[in-house]
Amino acid sequence: MSDASDAASALAKLGAHPGLCLGCAHRLLNETRRGTAYLRCGRAATDPGLPRYPRLPVRECHGFAAAEDQAPQALDK
Repeated sequence: MSDASDAASALAKLGAHPGLCLGCAHRLLNETRRGTAYLRCGRAATDPGLPRYPRLPVRECHGFAAAEDQAPQALDK
């Protein structure tokens, strides 16, 4: 499987649309061995005003930075 299909599979397991996090450069998508997926904000490590694990969907975020290599995607959820 490719990294893109792994990410799409993990995004589908989130249970909620990620909102702004979907296209953010700081998004870290993790999936456990048991199949649970979650988003972590990479910028939260240097900005204490941001939650490490944001509540989804994220509708506004002062730390948002558009990812250059990702086109906006739609989720079926």
